[in-house]
Amino acid sequence: MAALPLLLSLSMCGGAEENPLDPGDPENGPGDPPPPSSTCPPLPPGAAFAASGSPGSNPDAAGTPRIVLMGGSSEVDAASRLFVEAAGGGDVLVMRASGSVTSYNDYFREEVGPRPAPASVGTIRIDEVAAASSPGVLCRVAQAHALWLAGGNQWDYLGRWPESLQDSIRAVGRRGGIGGTSAGAAVLGEMAFDARGGSVTSAEALLDPFGPRVQVSRSPMGQPELAGYLVDQHFRQRDREGRLMVFLARMQEVLDRDTVYGIGLDERAALVIEGGRFQVLALTGREVSIYRTTKRANALPGVPLDMEAVERVRLEDGLSGSWPLDFQGHSRDVLHVEGGVVRATSQLSESDRRLPAVPRSIPTHSP
Repeated sequence: MAALPLLLSLSMCGGAEENPLDPGDPENGPGDPPPPSSTCPPLPPGAAFAASGSPGSNPDAAGTPRIVLMGGSSEVDAASRLFVEAAGGGDVLVMRASGSVTSYNDYFREEVGPRPAPASVGTIRIDEVAAASSPGVLCRVAQAHALWLAGGNQWDYLGRWPESLQDSIRAVGRRGGIGGTSAGAAVLGEMAFDARGGSVTSAEALLDPFGPRVQVSRSPMGQPELAGYLVDQHFRQRDREGRLMVFLARMQEVLDRDTVYGIGLDERAALVIEGGRFQVLALTGREVSIYRTTKRANALPGVPLDMEAVERVRLEDGLSGSWPLDFQGHSRDVLHVEGGVVRATSQLSESDRRLPAVPRSIPTHSP
């Protein structure tokens, strides 16, 4: 198993005692070893596919379980490289419900300079839901050593794609890299804002935590390392902290837990998780924000949210540490929500641990 060069530990995170994200018995299929490419049938009408390289030419590649989350807009090259390298020289697959089937292929295979280079990078776009459960699609997902979910609308992934495809996608994280940008990152937490009623602003959500557009549900593609987490994207650029407070309150209700966590990903910022460690890679001025609350919110239909003692840690480029995050080891704020208004008070703690900056650039590949 290849080691992530910027992370220091190789032991994988464990889940909760009863982890709803566990992929289940490998005899069910999604966790089985990838079949050779020659066994994959053609894709049916309603699914588009393009690839660079030779799919299936390195079936014995040893992938590295690694999660890469990006907040949208343009990719962070350094994080993209780590994602591709998690395939261990095997096949990388991009899944999407809209957009180009060629834009990622050469970018992942050549432009970010992965070592080793993958045997292939292919993209499947699901145009018709009926095609999503076809043998050709499921075979290519089962063959992937790393899988990327492109940006778009998370309801396509959560509400329209069939369970067979969702299960197969979730299982990729057991044997190699899994990640996504924007909506693709949002579906990898245990819980997700599913956007079934469209998007919602912070102001709308804070005024009515049970409004018709505040839809939070379990993600069938959630990864064990993100048990108890909900991921939100385009975070500070679209002023989404307020709605994340509401999502956390709704998580407490759905999961019947006091302690829940949130991740706010700025555009052009990435969070990499592997082996019980995390690393942040981001452009200057962009951040990853991690939230924890341990006290039940007062969330009622039609009533502005009241919520106490939500801890927030803001992580810049180069910061690393243990995962799940040690809140006591980082500077943090404590947030309170009163009558739908978010307020913060500063709190001091130990200094963040910094690593050398990693060069990156910002080509655009997200829709």
